Amino acid sequence: MILTRRSLCLGAISLAALAAASPALATEDQVRAAIAEDFGQVPDLAALSDGGIRTELPEFSDSGKSVPLTVIIPATMEGQDYPELVAVYAARNPRPRVCRVSFTPACAEASFSTRIRIDSYQDIIIMVRMASGMIFRAVRKVDVTYGACEEPIAYDQFPPGWKPNIRVSVPESVAPGAAAEIRTIIGHPMETGFRHDVHGLLIPVRIAETFRCMVNGETAFSVQLEPAVAANPYFAFKLRGEKSSELRFEWVDTSGEVYSADSELVVG
Repeated sequence: MILTRRSLCLGAISLAALAAASPALATEDQVRAAIAEDFGQVPDLAALSDGGIRTELPEFSDSGKSVPLTVIIPATMEGQDYPELVAVYAARNPRPRVCRVSFTPACAEASFSTRIRIDSYQDIIIMVRMASGMIFRAVRKVDVTYGACEEPIAYDQFPPGWKPNIRVSVPESVAPGAAAEIRTIIGHPMETGFRHDVHGLLIPVRIAETFRCMVNGETAFSVQLEPAVAANPYFAFKLRGEKSSELRFEWVDTSGEVYSADSELVVG
């Protein structure tokens, strides 16, 4: 193939067009609409107490592709003193919602860790609804040098026969009533739907949409993921060690495929 000056110019124009076609950032109205969808109409968001929510998130990161986030809500995890829903929003990402996390009393603590994609300097908003109905809100500012949408061109990451690599970490054993830290990671590219292939065609969104951990067949902890969860989704959380139990971990792909892993929590 002979490259002419004209073909080089056309190629440069094509690449520039792809780079310029970055997704629009979410608006304040879209963030409010997402919060209303999850929590109902809250008359004055800014007036909500933070409820003692602790957010561990770097104030500055060189890359927005994978930024560590830990959220901790003070709760006894007994009666109605536990969060039914914790939702994370990124005010200037292409989509406002990052993920929605559901706890049950089977969790030893109301805390989780993950990694998220951040596109620019912005507020990360944490909304919490307790089982009692109380709603809290916390805000953390974060800045990144290179946003998660800096690479508009990508290659096919799902060749025929593709299957994700799954790793699960469960303690060998825990004392009765103690907290068991569970860590999971699935090797999934989490294609956002905002990038183009080498031919300029938009690559469809394909992510692990949901994750759940079941204890003896009952859901104990679950997450609804959005494209703003970083590639190779990682989640860490804590289960209550009441008795030895069978654990099952499931991820549901936008393709409809279900990926799973099994383990055992030994108590005693």
